[in-house]
Amino acid sequence: MESTGASKNPQRGGRHDVQRHCIRKVIDAIACCFLLLTAWVVGGIFLFVVPAVDPTQRSDAIVVLAPSLSTGRLEYAEMLMSQGYATTLVVSVPQQGGDKTSAGICSANRSYEVICFSPDPVTTQGEAKAIKRLSDQHVWQSITVVTDDFHVARSRTLIERCYSNQLYMLAVRNERSLAGWAYRYAYESAAFVKAAVDWRC
Repeated sequence: MESTGASKNPQRGGRHDVQRHCIRKVIDAIACCFLLLTAWVVGGIFLFVVPAVDPTQRSDAIVVLAPSLSTGRLEYAEMLMSQGYATTLVVSVPQQGGDKTSAGICSANRSYEVICFSPDPVTTQGEAKAIKRLSDQHVWQSITVVTDDFHVARSRTLIERCYSNQLYMLAVRNERSLAGWAYRYAYESAAFVKAAVDWRC
């Protein structure tokens, strides 16, 4: 009887050890995922919700990234122009998949110069390339770029790869639902990963 009990206990103990080890692995994996999710959410607050923006400064040109009209970016930029913060307004008007309603500004009669461009490709990277080309052409020493709050950090990163002079980033803030912010978190995070992989201007 004693020998039989002694032979069974190690097997039972071994199974329990394996189960406990598996449970610890699962708990550790869940904790790791939770920490990563928390870091992503907290980091996203400083990248997308309250990004670092610059004080409003006078510059050679104010550049409005697309979509310009539906987001309020163009209205904000025109207000800055009326206050004398630049002498040239530059508007991104994509020919495909963009906010074509903003094209009216290109032929509008303003007291300041208006330049419209169509980025190629129709991405923030394409806009950064166009900004460099226009800057070289017009010899701009400083520019102010207007975009949405969630887009400031990524657009700053991409533009700085192409434009080496003084860059000021300003943000337009709009109310968004929780679902809207969740979408922006996911989209901008994926776009940041793409930007990290491709370091070209």
